[in-house]
Amino acid sequence: MSLLLQPLRIATSAKIPFLKLWVFLRQRFYLLLAGIFIALLGGCDQKPKFVLGLERISADISQARTGRLSEFFESSIEYIWLEDDSEEAQLNAGLQKVLFHEDRIYTLDIYGCKCIHIFDKSGKYLSKIDAYGEGPGQYLDFDDLAVVDAELVLLGVFPRKIMWFSLEGEFLREHFFQERVGPGVFSDLDQRFYLYTETRDPEDYFVKSFNKSFQDTIKHFPYHPERLYGNFSGRNFFQKSTKNLYFGMTYLDTIYQVDKGNLVPKLAFDFGKYGQDLDEIKRLDAGMERLDFINNRAELYFRGQYLISEKHLFALLAYEKKGIFLFFDREQNKTHLIEKRLTNDIDGGYDPLGIIHSFAPGKVGVKVPGRDLYETLLEKKADMGKVEFENWVKNKGRNFAETAMKARASENPVLIVYPLK
Repeated sequence: MSLLLQPLRIATSAKIPFLKLWVFLRQRFYLLLAGIFIALLGGCDQKPKFVLGLERISADISQARTGRLSEFFESSIEYIWLEDDSEEAQLNAGLQKVLFHEDRIYTLDIYGCKCIHIFDKSGKYLSKIDAYGEGPGQYLDFDDLAVVDAELVLLGVFPRKIMWFSLEGEFLREHFFQERVGPGVFSDLDQRFYLYTETRDPEDYFVKSFNKSFQDTIKHFPYHPERLYGNFSGRNFFQKSTKNLYFGMTYLDTIYQVDKGNLVPKLAFDFGKYGQDLDEIKRLDAGMERLDFINNRAELYFRGQYLISEKHLFALLAYEKKGIFLFFDREQNKTHLIEKRLTNDIDGGYDPLGIIHSFAPGKVGVKVPGRDLYETLLEKKADMGKVEFENWVKNKGRNFAETAMKARASENPVLIVYPLK
């Protein structure tokens, strides 16, 4: 599969000739870099570690293996049960996002109550934002949440607006848009919002960025009818590390980094002979035929779900009927492909099937319904002898067992938090 290293064209509301010339020259420069990289990649036996700042990730399915948590995470696991002692605190099973900020935990339930629950850092319920409706200070739909200047910012809102709330959940203000804007992030690096909006308009762009006062607009990533995009919310396409902001999109094999207002190719997947020919998918009817192929027969491609730090990239790939989890060590330029569950060799508790949530910088993990976690505890008890189980519960598995017992009758999730190495 060819590497998609074209620079992302930028359009801006400014109409200054010099600025247009500068944008034009910068585009030509990135095209030159991409051309040099592809030329170097022409021989299949060449495997450069870095080419002009681009990190190349070789993914060979034949090397897929089982993995252990201790390979990638620190030797401590935190368990936080989001308690549901009251009806107000009950969460929908399909919780879409969990955000840690200072001493609060914010959860987005987009398809259930269409609300945001607020918990303290130990998981005790505090309050919620439930503003469903058609009037001022209300929404019919939303898709994302960010914290900006000690305020909650609701993104991907319908009708077309952005809404601000206090950290306690009090409505503050809103800003309407003429055009549709979707989910995204706020970048502290350049003090701009970056928002993704699904489009099929040849004159439109997938990514738009705005300054804090929404006085200018910069557009990135123009729609090209000949490419395969799929239908995705884009909620996970932007990811932050402690120092940078990245953009990765389903079916693309390149993750871009925001650099001085541009989206610059930074990490490129090389799937080799296992890579899916995207033209093959595009030739299929866009209905059940394509869906059946993607779910059952498609070869290796990037699913658009990833977590990133200065040291590591964690990405979810799809191959035929199974998901493959990719760990890429950015410092050592080494790829690990993990299939099946990661063995919990840290405290012997829950074995995760991939890591899909970024709770806060340096903290990633999964969410598991309390009842399911308790079932895992019962399985451990059945597999171990009585003496071994009692010793494990009192020592290595103490935090896991205590949380599983407390949440044993709960449908609310337990957040399992893994600190990055």
